[in-house]
Amino acid sequence: MDMSMASSTAPELYEDDIIWDLTELVPANMPNYMAFLEANPDCESSIYSIVDGEKKILMLRGFSDGIQPMFQGFCYRRDWIAKYGANPQTGAAFTYGFTDENDFESWEDDVVFPNGTDEPLYISDWEWMFEIFEKAMEEQGISDGYCYSPYYYGYMQTGDLFTGFGGGAPYWYNDNGTCVNGIETDSFRAYLQCLNTWYQKGWLDKSFSEHTSDVFFAVDAPKVFQGKVGLWQGRISTVGTQIDADDAYTDGAVVYGCRQPINDIYGGPEQQNKEPDHMYQFGKDGNGVVLTKKMSEEQVVTFLKFADFMFSEEGTLLQSGLSKEQYEASQDEFYTRLGLTEGMYTIVEEDGREILKYNMDTSDTAFNAAILARVQPVLQKVENVDRGYDRYMKQATESWDYYENTASLSYGVMNAVNVEDAQTITKVRANYDQFLIRTVPFMIKGSGYDIWDDASWEQFLGDVNKYQAGTVTEIYQKAIDLMEK
Repeated sequence: MDMSMASSTAPELYEDDIIWDLTELVPANMPNYMAFLEANPDCESSIYSIVDGEKKILMLRGFSDGIQPMFQGFCYRRDWIAKYGANPQTGAAFTYGFTDENDFESWEDDVVFPNGTDEPLYISDWEWMFEIFEKAMEEQGISDGYCYSPYYYGYMQTGDLFTGFGGGAPYWYNDNGTCVNGIETDSFRAYLQCLNTWYQKGWLDKSFSEHTSDVFFAVDAPKVFQGKVGLWQGRISTVGTQIDADDAYTDGAVVYGCRQPINDIYGGPEQQNKEPDHMYQFGKDGNGVVLTKKMSEEQVVTFLKFADFMFSEEGTLLQSGLSKEQYEASQDEFYTRLGLTEGMYTIVEEDGREILKYNMDTSDTAFNAAILARVQPVLQKVENVDRGYDRYMKQATESWDYYENTASLSYGVMNAVNVEDAQTITKVRANYDQFLIRTVPFMIKGSGYDIWDDASWEQFLGDVNKYQAGTVTEIYQKAIDLMEK
């Protein structure tokens, strides 16, 4: 069973005698799996669960050989910056345009940001962009546009924009072995003060809290594709020239990706100039699966040996799809129908490295089926892989993956939470989440708790503690301590 969709934890399933204890079976039957974990100690803890204070292997987990490229991140209208902005040092207008009108990848400009580089790195760079976006919308006659729209909560539990205000996430995270609830920190206060400032200046979508049905990477997507938004958290399908619909507001649109920004304005020294370390990101850890007692021990061993093969060099390549030789031997009807007679990939040598290049468009809806994406657990190859991205996609994914998510509560920590404590967390979160959803958007809009007033902020923290958030912090701290033994 795939545990990513489970409502019960692996220890709960084990205590109910539903799943197998694999603690002895995995090392005995999965040498490739164990070799990967030995070579990647940062992944090792994620395979264990804690039962009565003892580490057990109750699930198998898929992994990748590196950080997987993100499919989404912060995007901004590069063409607006080039057309309506000016060099912040000299005041000179930027030069920009396509060097070849028939080549959509030929965009060039000499844009420079206040930080002195050609990309936005800081909150101050974002605010400089927002002023330019205002000018662009005014000159284009866009009356219902805006610079940026946050997720309707007013924050994201995974960090993202928040993490630039001193690191971590709005919810619980691991600060070098100490569990911290980001809501209760000065980082959260500085973050709210920033968004409140943006709201008061008219840079935020006034209706951001109403987009309750939108996923975080497609907030108010229709308006983005209408060319009325300057910066958004969006998918890779919006970068480059892809939103150019040759109409009044999107004609000539060029979209770049950008990193999570570093706060250099709001709060104090602890909230400023700290690199982001907690964001929505695909790490090396993949989904976990458990084996139920519906399988005999003989079947379990057979499955473990199959899974171990998927961690061998040959098995890792098989997860990337069939090679030309494998296709010719199998004459797979699905590959024939897709025209993949040369196989799913080709291995080429570039700069002394072997690069895997896919032979089909990775954005094709059939791609995941062709690469055996539904088979778990596997060792997925992401290092030294050419996905066929154009220059804009490469620029965007390099920006989105520039910082690494190192502060999240790992799978190992989550697995170390016992059944009783997991139930406590669920109960606390049910009311705690609703309190924050009802409260934070109003704080950003300048009503309710006054984030600029010390007494009001202390009252907010006191009310937060009424929901027993500290109990959850203590539970996660205990789990962190257990996994570090």
